[in-house]
Amino acid sequence: MTNFEPATIDIDRLIEERQVIDARSDPEQATQVAESITAAADPMPLMSAPPSNVVPLPGGYIDSDGVLHTEVRIREINGSDEEAMARELLNPNVNIPKVVDLLLKRTVLSVGLIDNPVQTGVLAKMLTGDRAAVIMGVRTLTFGTDWEVPDFPCKFCGQTFGCIVELDSIPIKKLDDPTEQEIDVELRHDRIARMRLLTGAVQLEMVGDGKRTAPEEVTTIIDRCLVSLDGQPVRTPMGKKMSMADRRKIVQAMADSQPGPRMEEVGVTCTECGREGDYTVSLVDIFR
Repeated sequence: MTNFEPATIDIDRLIEERQVIDARSDPEQATQVAESITAAADPMPLMSAPPSNVVPLPGGYIDSDGVLHTEVRIREINGSDEEAMARELLNPNVNIPKVVDLLLKRTVLSVGLIDNPVQTGVLAKMLTGDRAAVIMGVRTLTFGTDWEVPDFPCKFCGQTFGCIVELDSIPIKKLDDPTEQEIDVELRHDRIARMRLLTGAVQLEMVGDGKRTAPEEVTTIIDRCLVSLDGQPVRTPMGKKMSMADRRKIVQAMADSQPGPRMEEVGVTCTECGREGDYTVSLVDIFR
C-alpha cells in the first residue's frame, strides 16, 4: 500500500503570484490552502479569568455553633468607599487596622453562610490573617494583581525605583487544622501559655487611637488572648505581670502562627543596584 503525504501549500508563493483558487472547480486545493493558513496563524491568546469575588480564608471563621466558614464573598471598592478611606488616610498617624475594618464593613457581602456579617459582629471575630486575606482579595477584585509602585525605596542602596509588585506572588500561610485556633507557647522555666490567635476585635482594641506604645499593645494582646497558664485557666489580666522575655516569646509565636498573607515577605528586586530582598508592606500601601 502506498502512503500519501498531505500536500504542502506555499502560501507566500500564491500571494506573490496573485493566484486565485476557485473552490468550486478545485475544492481539494482550496481546502488545503485554508488548512495551511490556519496552521500558520498565531494561536489565539487566551483571556485570563476575571478576579473572583469569593475569597478563600486561610484560617476560617468558627461560629457560635461550631460551624467552620471557609470563604468570604466581596465586592469591589466604589467611589463612596474610596472617599471614606481617603478621610481615614488624612490622619498623619494612620491607624491601619481601623482602615482595614472600614473597608471590610463596606465590601464584605457574606462570610460563609452568614449574610449579615456586619450586623452580627462576625467581621470583628475573624482572625487578623483572614481579614488581611479578604483585603487582598478586595484590592485584586478592584485593581487586579499588579501593584505599580513609582518610588519603591531600596533598603540596600537607598535609591528609589519604579516596579510592579505581583500581589498574587505574596506567600499565604494556611492553618493545618482550621478548627484549632489556639496555640501553646513555651515560656521560660518550662511554663506553657495557651493563647487564642489574634482577632480583629482584639487588634482594634490593641491599637486604640494609634497613640499606644508597643509594650502597651503587647499587654492588651496577652490580657485578651491568654487562655491558660500551665493548664490552669486565667481569669485575671496577666500581661503586666509577665517578664519581658516571656511577653516577646508570646508575641512572636502568635505572629508566626497567624494564617494569612505574609506582608513582611514581599519580594522585590531593585532596578538600581540589582539586589533582591523581602520587604514589609502594609495593607494600606497596596491601595495607594
